[in-house]
Amino acid sequence: MIMVIIAMMRRLTTQRQAILNLLNTSNRHWNAEEISRELSDRGESIGIATVYRGLAALEDARLIASIQLADKKHYERADKVHHDHMVCVECGTIEEFTQNKIEALQEAVAEEKGFAMSGHQLVIFGRCARCVSNNVSGGTG
Repeated sequence: MIMVIIAMMRRLTTQRQAILNLLNTSNRHWNAEEISRELSDRGESIGIATVYRGLAALEDARLIASIQLADKKHYERADKVHHDHMVCVECGTIEEFTQNKIEALQEAVAEEKGFAMSGHQLVIFGRCARCVSNNVSGGTG
């Protein structure tokens, strides 16, 4: 693992460093287009193909983490403790959560099945409290 990081640091171009800096100074989840747009807004114009290549390299080196949501990957800092995600299908908000009961249940199921679990991702899709509240207060008919 250390050798992978050392090798990556040698190939850490200014573009990859800009991507890494953006993710490491944020608590949100970014897709490639949002990263490209944000860096451009900050005066660091990087082509979308370069962003995709940079994200893949940074993820391979385990310097960033990702979750696959529908047709897009979303990226975040890799130094966060394990957490799962809830995704609002209406507004796109991604909320992180941890729940020890869920973690224990997943581990128990894996053990029961003789499965040597190396990790997992749990993503719950639905509507966030704000969107539920907006629909209730706004009326539907």
